[in-house]
Amino acid sequence: MANPRAGTAGVAAGVVAPDHDAADIETTDATDDLIREDGRHARRDRNRYAVVDAYLQLVREGNAKPSVAEVAERSGVSHRSVFRYFADKDELARTSIERQLEFARPLVAIAVASDAPLATRIDQLVARRLALFEAIGPVARLSRSLAAGQPIIEAELTSTRAFLRHQLHHLFRAELDACPPRDREHLRAALDVFASFEVADLLRTDHGRTLDDTAATWRWTLHRLLAP
Repeated sequence: MANPRAGTAGVAAGVVAPDHDAADIETTDATDDLIREDGRHARRDRNRYAVVDAYLQLVREGNAKPSVAEVAERSGVSHRSVFRYFADKDELARTSIERQLEFARPLVAIAVASDAPLATRIDQLVARRLALFEAIGPVARLSRSLAAGQPIIEAELTSTRAFLRHQLHHLFRAELDACPPRDREHLRAALDVFASFEVADLLRTDHGRTLDDTAATWRWTLHRLLAP
């Protein structure tokens, strides 16, 4: 039974109603603790995202490997706090690459049937792949530069390439099936290499071609590889 004097003192202090018992107070305290804990988690998540987004912004601007000091300044988070959210710079890079891939995921799908006319399938592949590669360009270069020293990034890169290869071979399954068996693997390999980020990046950077010119080169080459 609640102590009436304690209850009176509580009312006088404006803390608790006279009919609240100890269990009510404990429940309220637990709820407050949960709210505070949720608030801490929310702040931590906001700060982590701020750091990752700052890292990605710097990479997109041409700073291939931003320093922690640069990331801290851009994000508004202290240098020391960056290492509260990430074990090291490698983890920050991995998390940033994963976040970029999440943003780019809607661009991966190619909404065309595998039995559509060849020209339609080529046009759709070129449009979607180049849009994807333009979106992920700076981060894709970063992931490739880090892959040799970071097995997690290397595994993710291998998985992504395998998915894109499967997508490509499914889209042009009819042409691959019609190809003589002795030549089929050559054609599969040629398609995979030509429709890769590396080739698109080479055309855009080393050859200085515009996006439209790159698309035209892709369409020209794919038609000659696939047309009967």
